[in-house]
Amino acid sequence: MKPIIHPTAIIGPNVTIEDDVFIGPYCVIGTHAEYRSKVNERTDEPGRVFIGRGTTIREFVTVHGSAIGKTTHIGPGCYIQAHAHIGHDAWLIGDNVVACHAVVAGHALMGQLSQLGLGAITHQNALLGMGAFIGASAFFKGDAEPFTIYAGVPAKPIGPNVRLAKALRDQGQGILVPRWLDGLLDQSPTGSPPSSHPQ
Repeated sequence: MKPIIHPTAIIGPNVTIEDDVFIGPYCVIGTHAEYRSKVNERTDEPGRVFIGRGTTIREFVTVHGSAIGKTTHIGPGCYIQAHAHIGHDAWLIGDNVVACHAVVAGHALMGQLSQLGLGAITHQNALLGMGAFIGASAFFKGDAEPFTIYAGVPAKPIGPNVRLAKALRDQGQGILVPRWLDGLLDQSPTGSPPSSHPQ
């Protein structure tokens, strides 16, 4: 199915959109980054934006074009909720969720299935491992371990992402979860972390 783009959305000429993409009202995608060194905003073209197949971008989302001539990459299969912001040169590998008012900073990398909760913020160059979850209103800086939940300001690990790992196993997704998490999948839904869990 061809992309569905709301008529109020502003899509730059530097944007590539694959099939089965929905872009909601008042989105602005492909604009210059707010801060770029040695760039004349009136004459220089922003870098590329790629939006992968099956991605949904809700209303009032902003996505900056690459600041250094590379690509801001979203998808496939991402869900970007209302009022979220994706910074320049960010790379969302796929199947990511960015909740309302959350911010993916420039040069951040979100591993497959990683998520940002309501109003969560990453610092530039943050790295979220596969299945990592940054909780609501948290501020995250650094490298997030795979299948680990973080919360607070600054965000700290609070336990394993058992719910996601169990859902993947039950759905037969074929995605391998870390060995330290295997034993927790049939325990309580909260999945109290064992002493060997990387904290």
